[in-house]
Amino acid sequence: MGQNQDNFKRGTAEMLVLYLLQKEDLYGYQITQAFAQKSHGTYTMLEGSLYPILYRLTELGYITDYTKLVGKRRQRRYYHLEESGREYYKEILNDYLLITKSINQILDREVEDDAGEQ
Repeated sequence: MGQNQDNFKRGTAEMLVLYLLQKEDLYGYQITQAFAQKSHGTYTMLEGSLYPILYRLTELGYITDYTKLVGKRRQRRYYHLEESGREYYKEILNDYLLITKSINQILDREVEDDAGEQ
């Protein structure tokens, strides 16, 4: 399952990065901190794993990047979600939700619906 598992992990990480960028432009370290904070430390994204994802999403045109001066000399590279990235996010989110629902059905687990009922 190695290759498929890697693809699933990468797709999930891409989905989460795109989600975070929907709210505001972020630089790499902010993204890693958001992963840790929002998951209460259970899902970490190391910068070494994050940047290949950011580069891939940039190459595909889903996000763009720009530098911003911080202080007198330091520059940070921010990432911005483009409209094509919003569409891609919706696609992979729907795929993820379908897969998750199917897995839960196989495991005989009930899943809360949109109304919060079981």
